[in-house]
Amino acid sequence: MDIAGHKCFIFDLDGTLLASTHMWHDIYGAALARFGIAMPDDYVAHVNHLNIDGGTAYTAERFGIAGGKAAVEKVWRELAGDAYAKEVELTPHAKELLYAIKNAGKTLAIATALDRDLAEACLSRHGVWGLFDLFSGVGGSVRDKSTADVYLAVSEGLGLSPAQCVVFEDGYEGAASAHGAGFFVAGVRDRYSGADADRMRGVCDRLEADLGGYLADFASPVRD
Repeated sequence: MDIAGHKCFIFDLDGTLLASTHMWHDIYGAALARFGIAMPDDYVAHVNHLNIDGGTAYTAERFGIAGGKAAVEKVWRELAGDAYAKEVELTPHAKELLYAIKNAGKTLAIATALDRDLAEACLSRHGVWGLFDLFSGVGGSVRDKSTADVYLAVSEGLGLSPAQCVVFEDGYEGAASAHGAGFFVAGVRDRYSGADADRMRGVCDRLEADLGGYLADFASPVRD
């Protein structure tokens, strides 16, 4: 199904717009190793849809880590460093698709578990932060991506119904909750997200290898 007829396009960041999930996969494993724990196979799928606050709390509770959430968060932030400001790249065709959607007169929004300061630093470096009309992050009254709160905050904030919005996601939790709330879910594959391809197909209205698969729905070229 062509997606160009929708009014708002909501993007997840890690794994969807940002090629950063491999970094977090490494951080998760290295952080657990600091506490003498081998990373279980199901861990990434459980923690990827959480923000730093939620992810570190989940990790500390699940593994009974001495020092609790604060100890885990210290290691995560130490390992992540300033990667978002200096190193993390956009995923293939991300910039082209963002400009094509914007040039078509559509609304762009972000719905993410990534902290806003990290998101802004990375997207500003790539020259696309200013394209977005709304940022919705997990935290406070907005629960993690096992619910559709973060997406509904966008649609409700813009006065749109979920059916008028497309959600781009690489993670199963987010895709499933958005789909259940009535959003059109445009999935992308990411090898580090922990999302099983067959499960993703079950909750995505469309699933592509990367964002380039959606470019044909739009005609406008990227601006310099």
